[in-house]
Amino acid sequence: MGAEKSAAVSVLTPANLLTYSRLILLPVVIVGVATRSGYLAVGAMVVLWITDLLDGRIARLMKQAGAFGKTLDSTVDFVLIYSLFITFYAAGRLATYQFAFLYLAMLTILSLQFALTAAGRDEVASTTLGKVTGALQYLYLLFLVAMEVIPKSRIVSIVNIVLFAALALAIVLNSIQCVAAMRNIVRAGESS
Repeated sequence: MGAEKSAAVSVLTPANLLTYSRLILLPVVIVGVATRSGYLAVGAMVVLWITDLLDGRIARLMKQAGAFGKTLDSTVDFVLIYSLFITFYAAGRLATYQFAFLYLAMLTILSLQFALTAAGRDEVASTTLGKVTGALQYLYLLFLVAMEVIPKSRIVSIVNIVLFAALALAIVLNSIQCVAAMRNIVRAGESS
């Protein structure tokens, strides 16, 4: 019983609780977008962003960084990013072709994770372009939330096009890397 309690306490760190708080704030952003309450969405998104910036720093500062916290952070980011992209699409703020690119990103990284797990490899799916693609997704998501309150203008439209084009290119290249990695996993399984 003591070891179980110790393990539970070791994951209940301030940094992990801060990471987890993003899941609690996620519905607030969703409601803000769905009800066109832009300032509610922006306010909650700012808090989400700040917690994302702070959780890792706090874990390292308190010497509590570990595998659980890293996995929790990436899982929460994944849930947050794709939940909000689905929300923006359902609310009519993303075109179908844009959502198709974003869905491709989600589908390929999840497929790679499934392939790794099926091959008995205990690792988190990653590619060389994964962090760049994730950062661009987060940036584009922040921009979409900001567009809920900033006035529409030609400059905003141009920034939207440029940001999405960069994100789409990163998604395609990252997806190619995911497919190549899956192919390598299958080949390695066939040769053993």
